[in-house]
Amino acid sequence: MIRATALAAALLALAFASAAAAPAGPAGFAALPGHRIVGLSLDRDWLAIAEDPTAKGTCPAVVLVRVPSGSSQALLTRPGGPSCRFGGRFWVRPGARAIGNAIERALWVLRNGSSAIAVKASPTEPEVVLQRVSEITAQRGPFLGPVVATNWLRLFGDYSISYDGKSLIGGVISANNRELYAAQGPVLPLGLDDAEHVVSIGLDGGIAMWQAHGARYGSVPAAHAQAAALDLGEVLILRGGTPQLDIRQLSGQLVRSWPVAPGAAPLLDADVAHDLAVYIAGGDVHELHLDTGADRVVASAPSGSTLIDAQIEPGVLAYAYAGGPAAAGRVVVVSP
Repeated sequence: MIRATALAAALLALAFASAAAAPAGPAGFAALPGHRIVGLSLDRDWLAIAEDPTAKGTCPAVVLVRVPSGSSQALLTRPGGPSCRFGGRFWVRPGARAIGNAIERALWVLRNGSSAIAVKASPTEPEVVLQRVSEITAQRGPFLGPVVATNWLRLFGDYSISYDGKSLIGGVISANNRELYAAQGPVLPLGLDDAEHVVSIGLDGGIAMWQAHGARYGSVPAAHAQAAALDLGEVLILRGGTPQLDIRQLSGQLVRSWPVAPGAAPLLDADVAHDLAVYIAGGDVHELHLDTGADRVVASAPSGSTLIDAQIEPGVLAYAYAGGPAAAGRVVVVSP
């Protein structure tokens, strides 16, 4: 175990040396040797990076790093820990995120064959398996995720498809293993703010807004939602079909709408304090001003590589890409 821990520390130093050496420009974080970047999560000035194994004998990895400097890093998936023993890969589905962090505390979902686990950890807490499911089928689940987290709250969905195939049955689970939302129907958590408001998207594109301590707000059955984000009580919806961003109140009332670039991926994040939303379309990271609708490209992935995700916090924007010339991937942190 001592040798394994020392090796992990050496790998972290290798992966993040370039970022620590050049804090004045955009910070870049590479995958650990034998891994490929597949997801990220950003909260305040902490970034969690999810990495699948690509080399024999390596394990799924979660790296926590302070941004933009890269001055502090931790490998949350300890050698010999439950994620390493379980193996597999991060369970990423379109429009969903497999990893989230609430400041320094992270939560992620892994799948290996027909089984999956939801795991939490932090630099001062060992990995804990919160939920385990097996006998997964593509049509009926059971499903773990998506994961959302911010401030002090980490949530993940735990659902199965009903026998009639028309709805999800289950609930939203917190990191202390409490079910905070249960329903005979789809209530997947896809947006969360520091006040613990949540926005969920159903299989039919409808949305529901609720609060982790029990309050239930509005719902919009015909929201046509493809992706959602929530910040400072404002609900942002990326519509399916029409390339459009809707801004709503917690009651569901529509405030305004803005056009977005065609082909926007079903991922969205927002910094409402600075009137900004970020999304990806093709190989570009877009920044949309919520007050004016002004839309600009703030970053692009290298030609031949694929953008994975983009997230924003006040003063920090992080995006990840992989493949092509990017090989195992890279996370870049810039000022929005």
